[in-house]
Amino acid sequence: MEIVRIFLIWMIVAVSAVLGLSAALLLLLHLTRTVKNRNVQKMREQILCLLSSAANKRRIKSNIHEMVNPGGAVDSLNAIHKICSNSGMIAITETAEELSGSAYEKLQQEAGGEWYGEYIRKVFDGTDEEATALAVKLIGALKLKKYTLDVVTQIYCCRTTVQMQHVGMLALCQIGAERDIVALCRDHTIASLLSFRTLEEIFSVYSGNLKKLCRKLITTASDPYLRRTCIKTIGEQQFEDLGELVLPHLIQGHINTRIDAARTLGQLKYEPALQYLTENASDPRWEMRAVVATALGRFGAEQHIDTLLLLLCDKEWWVRYRAAEVLARVSNTALILGRVEETGDKFAGEMMRFALDQATLKRGEVA
Repeated sequence: MEIVRIFLIWMIVAVSAVLGLSAALLLLLHLTRTVKNRNVQKMREQILCLLSSAANKRRIKSNIHEMVNPGGAVDSLNAIHKICSNSGMIAITETAEELSGSAYEKLQQEAGGEWYGEYIRKVFDGTDEEATALAVKLIGALKLKKYTLDVVTQIYCCRTTVQMQHVGMLALCQIGAERDIVALCRDHTIASLLSFRTLEEIFSVYSGNLKKLCRKLITTASDPYLRRTCIKTIGEQQFEDLGELVLPHLIQGHINTRIDAARTLGQLKYEPALQYLTENASDPRWEMRAVVATALGRFGAEQHIDTLLLLLCDKEWWVRYRAAEVLARVSNTALILGRVEETGDKFAGEMMRFALDQATLKRGEVA
């Protein structure tokens, strides 16, 4: 019981000390509110930072903005209190995303200089994974190419860490480090832990020649998600001369890759793919059949009415909807309605009428 009593007394003393310190800081903060002296204001900012990490980040960002703008009160990064910290790296990265032109170049020059470079090297030599990830993210945001090898090294060192794979690949894409990206993507010892959607987002910020990167990776990337990312990018970016590299992925491969290939070949209107797209109209997976309907529509609904009618009578709602959506573009509506009626499929008829009404509304007409 005596031990418990002593422990409680010490706890009360400790809590009282903390409360007393907080009260003293708040009182000092109140006393400095109306004082205009620069040193006093600086002290006030430091007190705010002790009380709130969010306030600390806001202060650092404000100082960075003063530094990059002509006539600002801050001359360089080394004049900003706590810039060499996790909060400082976050503030630099966020500010870099807000800047452009000469202001961005000024921050790039300061963060890429020798003084701040020493801090970044110290972070990479340490064991704090969170700080390392923040440093890599900063390098990408400011496109500091001289640290490319360091970023690659961190990806290899943390090959089982999702966060480092994410920020590392993102930084390399922002820098536009084609050679290093290709080497990493072809390396079978690097097992990508990133999802398809994440890789899409990462490659969307690539600052180099995206077509050239896709050409190199579509057949050689060790990770299937990377190949799918290339296939989807080729379609979205309309890299028409890469259609021949996509076609083999439609003919054989994993079903999800084949679906992506079918979508892309439709977007490119790649004629040699028509035969294989038509064959896939009877694929066991409804997702493939739905994509085929949309892809055939890219080539022109009038030339593929028979196949689209077959898809309109599909057992799956989404396949019928995609086929009807394409058939609704045919100019001879009476012909289409007649052909649909001949199928004797009431669900196909309902879907076709729905698609026609929807198309009418989109045109701003009265049904």
